Amino acid sequence: MIGKCKLCLKEANLKKSHLLPAAIYKRLRNEREKNPNPVLISTNTAVQTSKQIWAHLLCADCEQRLNKNGEHWVLGNCIQEDGSFPIASILAARNPDISSPNNPTKVYYTLNIPEINISALSYFALSIFWRGSIYAWKDYGCIPINFGIYQEKIRRYLLGLTVFPRNCCLMVYVREGKETDHMTYLLPSEGQKGDIHICKYAIPGFAFILLTSENMNLNESQFCIMHGKGNPIFVTTIIEKLLMDEVSKLLNNHSSSKRE
Repeated sequence: MIGKCKLCLKEANLKKSHLLPAAIYKRLRNEREKNPNPVLISTNTAVQTSKQIWAHLLCADCEQRLNKNGEHWVLGNCIQEDGSFPIASILAARNPDISSPNNPTKVYYTLNIPEINISALSYFALSIFWRGSIYAWKDYGCIPINFGIYQEKIRRYLLGLTVFPRNCCLMVYVREGKETDHMTYLLPSEGQKGDIHICKYAIPGFAFILLTSENMNLNESQFCIMHGKGNPIFVTTIIEKLLMDEVSKLLNNHSSSKRE
């Protein structure tokens, strides 16, 4: 299919671009269950499906760009099909920089951990959020993310024309625990708190939260893997709980609308 590539904006032969890299679907499957398919959370429902969402969006060069700059490293370090979890093993071998017996979340400063590719993690996360904004993914009632003035800034960053955008705070969470998560958002979820735009997404072993605001303050930016002191990353046991809470909220909303 010939068209304009959403990333480089050049006319080209467009390839099948998956909203979520195809390899992630394999990690989300649970072959021990009668229905092994992952649970995908969308704007108004949660559905168990094998369907992979794609559209003709990017040229071959830009597909390769996304793979080389982020996907390859992240897919090699998230939860693997054999259950191993390379980045979790790297972090478990070190003492956290901040921890508390009463808090399920620990902080590691990745600036001092050369095995962790901060640039690849950040690039991958922004590429997923960006993909959720460039096309009307209508399956299951999805609504594209609206990044407003940050849309072009993120595109230029992914294209390699500028550095990680200012006033963007990306928080990266690594799952700690024995159970593999088999659910994720079909499309990155978004919300608003005051003047801060909030997006979140999860893949096996990771969760990403992106904050954008022209009034980003030091309290928020200190948690950013790119802008924060020491390039922090968080290890927590509550990723699955956050996803389950999201599913429960969707189901409750759906039940309420049916009663009305």
